[in-house]
Formats: sequence, C-alpha cells, structure tokens
Amino acid sequence: MDVHRLPTLLLCSLCAGWTCGSAYTDPGELYPSSSIKFGMNGLSCLFWKWTPPSISANCSVQYTAEILKEPRTEMPAGVRDKYPYFTKYFEPRIDLNNNLTLKVQTTCENRTSEVKLFTSPLTTGNSRTMVRNMTCIWHYNEYVNCTWRPGEVVPPNVNYSLRYWFYNSNECPSVGNKQPTPFHDLLDKGEPCQNYTYQSGIPVGCVFKFEQSLKEYKRLVAVVTGGSQDIKPYIYFTCANNIAKLKAPVITDIKIIPNNTLLVRWNESDVPLTVNYQGQLEMSDGHKVIVTVLQGGSMEFPDISPDITYTVKVRVNLMKKAMCFLDPYEQRKDLLWSDWSEEKKIMAIEDKRIRFLVIFLPVVLFITVTTVLLLFYMRRLLFRICPRIPDPSKVLSSDFQHWLKYGKAVYEPKKEEVCVVSLLETSLSSSQVE
Repeated sequence: MDVHRLPTLLLCSLCAGWTCGSAYTDPGELYPSSSIKFGMNGLSCLFWKWTPPSISANCSVQYTAEILKEPRTEMPAGVRDKYPYFTKYFEPRIDLNNNLTLKVQTTCENRTSEVKLFTSPLTTGNSRTMVRNMTCIWHYNEYVNCTWRPGEVVPPNVNYSLRYWFYNSNECPSVGNKQPTPFHDLLDKGEPCQNYTYQSGIPVGCVFKFEQSLKEYKRLVAVVTGGSQDIKPYIYFTCANNIAKLKAPVITDIKIIPNNTLLVRWNESDVPLTVNYQGQLEMSDGHKVIVTVLQGGSMEFPDISPDITYTVKVRVNLMKKAMCFLDPYEQRKDLLWSDWSEEKKIMAIEDKRIRFLVIFLPVVLFITVTTVLLLFYMRRLLFRICPRIPDPSKVLSSDFQHWLKYGKAVYEPKKEEVCVVSLLETSLSSSQVE
C-alpha cells in the first residue's frame, strides 16, 4: 500500500463513519413512544397513557393505537389520535383475564416510527388461582345467578367474594390529566353480593337482584376475588340482554281443528322486545317435530293422525337483535331459551277408549261389590236401624204358668186403711150467740 495514500484512506473512513452515524442520529428520525402506563378509566374503560417522543415543534404528531388479540390474525383498524393515550370500553373480543397487548405507532407528516408493543395484565396474581367456568344467567326482571368453579390451585381458607356493577353507555369518561387507575382500586365501588351458595365450604355461586327492563341494554361487570392479593380476580363481562332467560309460557288451549291440524295456544310473553317461540310436538311412536314462530300466541301442527297421542310443550327466547353487542368479531350465538312449559297431551281415539275403560271398569266393579255387600247385610243393618219389639208370649211361653202362680206373691199392691170422718154441724141458739 502506498504510504502517501494512507491519510487519504483514513480521512475517507472517518467521513464514511460520520455519514453512517449522522444517519442514525438524524434529528428528523421519529422514535416510538415510551413509558406506557396501563389501568382503568372509570369502571368500564381500559386506559393506556405514554410519554410522547421528543420531536420538533413544527411537526404535527399523531398516534395509531389498537388492541391486539391473539391468535386472531385480522385486527380492527387502529384508532388515530393526536393525544398520547388510548382508552377503550369493554367489549367481548377483549379477554380481560389474560394479558392485553397494545400496539402504538407514532406518525409525523411522512415519517413513521417503529411499532411499540406493550403487554400487561389488567389484574395481578397467579392465574391458576383464578376461578374457572364462570357464567351468569339473568332470570328476567328478577335476579342474576352467577356460578363458578374454584381455581386449579385453591389456597387454604379461600373465601371467594363477588362484586358487580351495571352501566349502559359505550362512552368512556374524559381523560384530561388523569392517570390510569389500577383495577384493584375500583373493586370497592362495586356492589357486594350477599346470597352465596357453597360447596364443601367454598363459595361457588351468588345470587343478586336485578329488576330492570330489557330496553335499558345494561352491561354487567362481575368480579370474583379471593380475599388475597395472591388470588387473581376473575372478570366477567357481558350484556344483560345476552344472558336473559325468560319465564316459561303457559299453554292455555290445545285441540284438533279441521283439516287434521293441531292448534296450540299459550299466554304471550310481556317482554318489550321481539321474541321467538318454539314448540315441540312428541308423538306416541317416538317421533318429534319442532316448530319456531315469531311473536304470536299460537302455532299449528298439520297432518295430525287421530290414532296417535301427542304431547306438546313450548318455550321462548329473545331474538338476536335484542343483544347489546354488534361487534363483528364477536361469535354470535342463540340467546338463552326459557324452560319448557308444562306438557299438555291430546289423546288418540284408541287411547281415549282405553282410558275410558280403565276409568269406567273400576267404578262399575266398585258399585257392584258395594251393592252385594249392602244386600247381604241389609237384614242386620235393618235390625240396627229399627230394632224389633219382642213378643211377650214367645219370650215367656215356657214360664207363663209359673208367672201366674207366683205373680201375686211377686206383686200385690198394699191396701191403705181409710178412716171416714163425718162432720156434724149443729145450729146455735140465740142465747149462745149472744
């Protein structure tokens, strides 16, 4: 190598190094947000807040944020805002009991920062201590019944407790200068449940009143804690309409009308929203037919045979449009059906004959046996009701002479001595009178 060219090469190397370094530390580069904090904004909104990156004052910065859900690959479009925070109300596609991941990206004019991912759980504690299989059913306009199973790990002397609250708005409170609130700090604002059910001394369910209309579209948040920070709380979130179970209908009439059609009537539900009715017709040969109708208080089953006995029952549920959530990521399912109504039967002709014989023959047999017994004991019964007066000649026929012989000695009335007293009256003389 030429010694005279060495200073030139060193100078080029330094210039190249300076050029690379200047590309990395270019003041125009946009860095991602940092120091992200996570918590709650009110009782129903998730809240992330971060520190904005250092940028020039003449740059209008915006942030794109969205909650990632694994393992789903498709995601909703991110929300773009100029404020360094992101708040989102509860929704079904967000699993509140697992880690939540927020994706944040900073943009300024034509520049875009790298994506910043922040993953954190909403509640703390060992996930194996969290209760499992929690579900709630709203017996419409009466009460909510929540049940669960103890966690995989059940600490000694565990005492599960439930707190709940309702709300009916998808709008989050304004943020202002607020900071995210830890979820644990909000539990005391919930209403404590009082009526628990126990299994082996451990609470496994609770019932609380909820007398509201379906038109309110209330959201329910129920949290089960274990009385210790080591036990991870379980958060149950749903729309009250989605877990509503209506009262079973009452069948008021069942009969066969012309054209061999079975007509079934019941009392209509008084709920303010559209409902489905489902009727099940079970035949004596084992076949079943299910018919669903919208609204109304009756349904018809055609092609009825008079030689078959039919059993009918009816149930009711809300239509899907009564659900609160219209999120496209939610897995839609049918709403809860009510219990089946009391079964009603309509007998076949042959069954009616058999039923008549089964009822009529014992009655006839009972009347016959009763009549025979009554005739058999009629004489004795007559003697008990109207006893005979005995005939003295028959009763005393053998001792009649003896009775005549000694009858006088037996009875002789005593004679009383009567002394007759005569009263003689004499007239007085005048001298005696004086």
